Amino acid sequence: MKHTAPIVTAITLALSLARAEQIDANAFNSKLTKDAAPLPNAGQIQMSYANVAEKILPSVVTIFSSAPMKAPTADKIPPQLRPFFYRFFGVPDEDFGMDENDEPQAPRRRGQPQPREQEEEEAPQNRGVGSGVIITADGYILTNNHVIEDAKKIEVAVSEGENTKNYTAEIIGADPLTDVALIKIDAKGLKPATIGDSTVLRVGDIVLAAGAPMELPRSITQGIVSALGRSNEGIVRKGRMSGYEDFIQTDASINPGNSGGPLVDGLGRVIGINTAILSKSGMNAGIGFAIPINMAMRIAEDLLDDGSVQRGYLGVQITDVTPQFAKQYKIGDQTGALVTQVGAESPAEKAGIQVEDIIIAISGQKVDGSSRLRLIVSSLKPGSTVPMEILRNGQKMTVNATLEALPEEALAEVGPGRSIPRGGSGKGGANATFELVPGVTVQNLSPALRERHDIPKDLQGVIVTKVDPDSRAAAMGLEDGDVITHINRQLVPSASEARTMAQASEQSVLLRLYRKGDTMLLMIGKQ
Repeated sequence: MKHTAPIVTAITLALSLARAEQIDANAFNSKLTKDAAPLPNAGQIQMSYANVAEKILPSVVTIFSSAPMKAPTADKIPPQLRPFFYRFFGVPDEDFGMDENDEPQAPRRRGQPQPREQEEEEAPQNRGVGSGVIITADGYILTNNHVIEDAKKIEVAVSEGENTKNYTAEIIGADPLTDVALIKIDAKGLKPATIGDSTVLRVGDIVLAAGAPMELPRSITQGIVSALGRSNEGIVRKGRMSGYEDFIQTDASINPGNSGGPLVDGLGRVIGINTAILSKSGMNAGIGFAIPINMAMRIAEDLLDDGSVQRGYLGVQITDVTPQFAKQYKIGDQTGALVTQVGAESPAEKAGIQVEDIIIAISGQKVDGSSRLRLIVSSLKPGSTVPMEILRNGQKMTVNATLEALPEEALAEVGPGRSIPRGGSGKGGANATFELVPGVTVQNLSPALRERHDIPKDLQGVIVTKVDPDSRAAAMGLEDGDVITHINRQLVPSASEARTMAQASEQSVLLRLYRKGDTMLLMIGKQ
């Protein structure tokens, strides 16, 4: 098979157990190139976007994930598309054979022997392919969570002039609920993309999508912004619904492989991260979705600290104000979020929110529906005190609510008749994980975790969520599901404080554990 792509020079970098150098959001922002100026000439159309392509393509990378990718079976592919799919999985046209039913036979490359029977029985382990965009010169890359999820190894192909170099990437953090991930490669002098402002987008603005559709790197397509603020689209990845949707809809062609790549405006500024398409065939149908760059960057900044996202929690069930509700409550405006349930001891209850209140604004931002309220609250930090404008019996009033951390069980879908989980506590999200010692992550104990692992309600401590099998902790006998109650003979109040307590020890850490009713001591070396 002939390859027309540039020769790839592989640079193998060993994955390190140590995380990348920690930086705060301010230092991270100082590395970014931003431009929020409005489009010139009111965004009037131009005859060529070659300058835009030249500006953005050096910042676009192709991401190869080691996560297995199951090839489509022939009986699920229309006959006219089967040659295309076989070609997509690495088989040249001239190698296709046809059986007596005019079906493509299992093809083989020229010069290769027929595979042995045991090789035919082995399931193919193809690499997943997606895209990403370089946002700092020292190797921070923004992409989708579903591009790198479950991968044991991530390779990033970076174009450098006529050549391409491959780097091994480290995951800084990922957020499945928004499908945003931040990864990093060990490189210097890269060309970062310019970050735009997605809040100034208008329906009808020209946009271009870049990435590696069908493993074709450095591809770019053009279209317009078809709609803004798309939510409740029912996008499912690996059986999980997207949690927070505020999509930019575009008719710029987005296909498999474009995921994680940038959506840019007519000046080449990144205004979104391509994430999904709406299509019955799985191919581009003119309806694609991108995560607004402002949301993606907020998530990325939050991931820098400990790889997790902290979200505010109000503690209400809400629904949109439908025409029927508007008539019932005698209001003309059908915006806002109608409160249908208030959680016990939640921030909402403490603030005086009641069932049948209609929340019309929070923290100075208008609430035009239930999804908008959810997005606003999730973007605010736990501990924030926010003013909320509500309608109660037709009268406007303002209440102040102090948000708490989003509990783990609140991430599950809460339907009518189900109770709202009680609020979390502390500065970190209840579902946040922290690295205690190299190879060991811990998390706060939530009611859901206690029930899952049969942990007594009155037991204080943090639960071990992951132990690297090659770590010193694993060699000493630490296991997933262990509850650490004491560190260096001191009670452990939270996961974030547990990390601080462990860092205070230079050589080793003394842990007191609870495991299935038993108590034990372990001394874990840090080096």
